[in-house]
This record gives sequence, structure tokens and C-alpha cells, in this order.
Amino acid sequence: MDWRDLARGQAGTVARGQLLRCGLTDDAVDGLVARELVTVLPGVYSPRAVPRSLAQREWAAVLWSGGVLSHWSAARRWGLPVPSRPQPHVTVGDRRFRGPVAGVRVHRVRLAPDDRTVLDGLALTTRTRTVIDLLRALRPPEARELRDRALAQHWIELADLQRSVSAQLGRTGNTQLRMLIGEHEAGADAESERVLHALLRRAGITGWRPQYCLLLPGRTLYLDVGFDAQRLAIEVDGRRYHDDLSDRFEADRARQNALIAAGWRVLRFTWRQLTEEPDLVIRTIVQLLAA
Repeated sequence: MDWRDLARGQAGTVARGQLLRCGLTDDAVDGLVARELVTVLPGVYSPRAVPRSLAQREWAAVLWSGGVLSHWSAARRWGLPVPSRPQPHVTVGDRRFRGPVAGVRVHRVRLAPDDRTVLDGLALTTRTRTVIDLLRALRPPEARELRDRALAQHWIELADLQRSVSAQLGRTGNTQLRMLIGEHEAGADAESERVLHALLRRAGITGWRPQYCLLLPGRTLYLDVGFDAQRLAIEVDGRRYHDDLSDRFEADRARQNALIAAGWRVLRFTWRQLTEEPDLVIRTIVQLLAA
């Protein structure tokens, strides 16, 4: 393969070892570096005409380290809902790895074979492993949001978190993982639901069931909270509800119409109401239960 074709498939990067495997000698590589290539990282080059980009830095970091893209960098590739970072993150399994270099964050952590994958030719951690790495590293509020989203979307299962803690005893971030596991109570798929459950318990309200399964003609609905005897459904919006409102708007209206047609009353509360106006939330629920 011509090294230029190889570089085009790697966001404009090529490693010295790859150039040698393409049939070039060390002297020929040195000549290219002098005339046509610029050094991106030690032993990793790019044609001078190729514009600099985040993708190029990520490819260069993987080629230089021999590891895999991970953490925030892998999250960007998987489209996970976490803020991106301009610094490439790579994970290398060898703790004796001599690094890093400026501009690359190196994580020296063992990776099992099924923690690795390839996406568009680039080696990176699997989506499950990427989520777990971030749950260890994010601040607690951000970690809770990612945990809830990941569990709801089945990117991970609770058992994945438990296995990760058991398999890597003593690893940094295990304390936070244990906290995230312990907080995830059965029947609550999101932080907003856990807040609502806590409000109902503090108010001494009984007769409700979390994630209430309601069988309707042609469909099955899971209510955030259901009062079966009073046929009252309570739905709550998470703090990031409006981030993808367009799709949810249609689905929520169809869902609410189906509930009303089946003889259920529906209450819906926002994250702001749950956290800033909890007394109003409880009063509204009590009034409808009494009615």
C-alpha cells in the first residue's frame, strides 16, 4: 500500500513503523520528514498540506502509544452525552509505558480483550468500557446523569458495573462506582424518579408503585409512578429532558392520550418543580388522590 493512501485513512497521520512496512528505508523516511512530513507526535507524522484536526490528534495518540482511544475521546466517537475535551485520551495496558507527551493523556490500566474494539479503523474502548471509565472519572452529578442515561439506553447493565469493581479491586474510581451502584434503587431509572420517590416517602404517601407496568390494547406502558387504586399516573421529566425535546414531544403526547383513553389521570412534573417546589408537587398529588 502507498503510505499516502494509508495516511488518508488515518485522518492524515502515519507512523514511522508503518512507513517502513510500506517498503521505505530509514533514510527514505528521514528524507520524507525533511521534505514532506511534519511531526505530530514522536514517530508519528502528517503531510504538511493536511490541516490540523482533533481526529488527527486522536489517531496520532493511538499510533504513538500503541494503545486505544478511551475516556472522553472514545465517548466522542460513541456519541455519549458528555462534554468533549480537546486533549486525546488513550489507555495502554502496560504500566511500564514511558510517557506521556505534551497534549496526550495516558491511562495505564489493564484492558481485557473484550474491552477493545475498532471503529472506522481506529482502536478504542468499547462503548460499555468507555461508559464505566467515565463513571469513575466524572464529577458525581455528571456521573449520575450518565449512569441513568446509559442504563435506560442499555449501553450498560448494573451487572457490568459490579463486575468492573470486582475485577479491578483497588482501582481509582471504585469508590464512586460503588456509590453509583448503591444509589440505583430498583424501580427508578433516573435521578428525577429517585427524587420523586423520596418526596412521596417523606410525605407518608402510600399505595404507589414505581415503574408500574400497565397493559393497554396493543401496547405496554411503564409509568414512572402508578397509583393503581386511584388510576393516577405520575410522570417526571429529567433535568436534561429538553435536550432532545422534538422526539419526546410526540411520544409523550401519544402516551398521555393512551392513558387518558384508558381511564387514567396523568400528572407530569418537571425537574425544576421536583427540586424547587416539592411542597407544590406533594399538594397536587394529595389533591388528586383525595378526589
